[in-house]
Amino acid sequence: PREVGAYCHAHIRGSTLVTLDATGHCPHLSAPEATAAAITDFVDQL
Repeated sequence: PREVGAYCHAHIRGSTLVTLDATGHCPHLSAPEATAAAITDFVDQL
């Protein structure tokens, strides 16, 4: 749930929260391009 993601983000210093318009529990299957872009953006910040 979005609330859980927001809670975790608020309580984990330095965390990044990305919300995708994907369906179900497998965003890498329902929105592979958006998932790959979010991962790439994260890795590029390392």
